[in-house]
Amino acid sequence: MENRIRRDGTYRAPPPAPGRDACPACRARPALVAAVSALAVAATLFVAVPAARLDLAPGRPTGSPVDASPAWVGFTPAFEPLEGPIRIGLQPGHWKIEELPDELARLRTSTGAAWGRLRELDLNLAVVRDLAARLEKRGFAVDVVPATVPPGYRADLFISVHADRSDLPLRSGWKLAPPWRASAWSVMLAEALSAAFASSGLPLDALGVTDNMRGYFGFSWRRYEHALSPYTPAALVELGFLGNAADRERLRDRPGFYAGILEKGIDAYLEGYDRGIRSAFVPTNPPRLVAGTSGARLRSSPDRVSAILDELVPGQPVTVLARRGEWYEAWFPEARMSAWLPASELAGAPGPAPDWTFVIRMNERAAASVDGGSIKAPAPPRVRP
Repeated sequence: MENRIRRDGTYRAPPPAPGRDACPACRARPALVAAVSALAVAATLFVAVPAARLDLAPGRPTGSPVDASPAWVGFTPAFEPLEGPIRIGLQPGHWKIEELPDELARLRTSTGAAWGRLRELDLNLAVVRDLAARLEKRGFAVDVVPATVPPGYRADLFISVHADRSDLPLRSGWKLAPPWRASAWSVMLAEALSAAFASSGLPLDALGVTDNMRGYFGFSWRRYEHALSPYTPAALVELGFLGNAADRERLRDRPGFYAGILEKGIDAYLEGYDRGIRSAFVPTNPPRLVAGTSGARLRSSPDRVSAILDELVPGQPVTVLARRGEWYEAWFPEARMSAWLPASELAGAPGPAPDWTFVIRMNERAAASVDGGSIKAPAPPRVRP
């Protein structure tokens, strides 16, 4: 994906007006972002932050969304649980992007990253095709979904598969994220996939998750008609960087390796998944906490020896996205990426009340979702740079 325009590569069209989907230059302080980038790259090269620092193991995920309201957990949505075999939606990033509907017309030219004749799209297709074949043999219902997501698409899980490009040839590794308002199942899916990647030995991208990954248009059911149901657990995965020689060779020659990692993560997620726990499908509204009396340090991973990205002054507000043990994942707006803080450095504060309006409004649309008829991708051509 084209890193110079969108760090996660999802978009290559001209940026919209400043806001959540705006380009980094619209809001980020250039000097700070440059410093953060340099620090994170240094962490990758010299500190060598290993994937094991995620402290994850295959099996039932341990992460959870953070919700300040006890009433939110007990909310029962109006949609009916899916029936029949487990349905899995797989999306090769940028596939049929030129067919996006008018509401997403500005993204029709977002064809993905490239390195010579090697296209990200072909890599995404190869991995998804391999993974779909594996899952179908095991009896799962698999939909290979193009860039145009069927309105209100429902599945037991949805994974959008991408590859990235950076102008820094030494930058490498994977990263992944659930949507902004992640349900408990979405967080568990992301944790299970992270555990699978961590156990693979592949490096974790030190620059971390971007807001465009969490705000991916296919997840943005509040903004677009052609987006997932809010009750579809989802994650977007960046497999590696075309600009890195090792990542590029692996992505080109070993799609089955990545398919195997994703399959392992899916299996771990399904071990704890239960369609009957309906409240776990409800999107959460992230609360805001504040830095403690001694301030707080934003770190690149949930470990006290990981790189420090920035420091917060006492009382500075923090938007919390998820919790992993004693660690909280928080949003770092200056660099438009997430970071980690220990609970001991945060102070409690009332979070926002659940936005019942948007949840109730989406119930009817989610319940009337399409049936998820299978959409098959053609076999990608063998490509080399």
